[in-house]
Amino acid sequence: MNTVLITGAAGNLGHYVVSTFLRNSWAIIACCRNEEEKKLFDGVQGITAIQCDCTNETEVQNAFAVNTVINAVVHLVGGIKAGFPIMKTDYSVFEEMFNLNVKSTFYIIRESMIHMQNKGGSIITIGAKAAQHPEKNKAAYASAKSSVIQLTMAASEEGKEHNIRCNCIVPGIIKTAANMEWASNGEENTWTLPEDIAETIYYLSSDAGKGVSGAIIPMYGKLPS
Repeated sequence: MNTVLITGAAGNLGHYVVSTFLRNSWAIIACCRNEEEKKLFDGVQGITAIQCDCTNETEVQNAFAVNTVINAVVHLVGGIKAGFPIMKTDYSVFEEMFNLNVKSTFYIIRESMIHMQNKGGSIITIGAKAAQHPEKNKAAYASAKSSVIQLTMAASEEGKEHNIRCNCIVPGIIKTAANMEWASNGEENTWTLPEDIAETIYYLSSDAGKGVSGAIIPMYGKLPS
């Protein structure tokens, strides 16, 4: 049986990703921020829930200290603070964006590669459309997600000799319950469906995606008809 480690497993997108891997009979290591999130997976067959702050080096190292081969790592942890121009952006916001998005990605990619260096595997991260197509009032967030993309691409190059594949999915606005709370005028009809992202993640993790590495995959939502 294949095993996948999923960070942000209890999040809005994590729910869909976990369900997709379960449906395909993978064992799951679900990384959760706290005990409350861990309880969401109590009694769910095929899931081992662990507590892991992905911005904490020691906790990330402990997450990979398991007596099983991890075949794929899906890093969903991230966050956004936006809505104000650079001139009005406090450094604490910039620091928070890099801590949550970049620091966590660095730790996860590094430990994934250490774990996979002998048997190979797949690593998938999540970027953002704003990192590829600059938008006003998102400078700190876009800069952080740009770094996530570049870390992933560098890992794809370094991973070649170890049969480690690294890819980054770059979504637009994801149609999650949280985002639907502020949707208006039917704009949500063009947003990226979380189940589509989950299926793409699974494809990249499976044998079907074994020829794909170093890809930046735009998933900006429904194409106009």
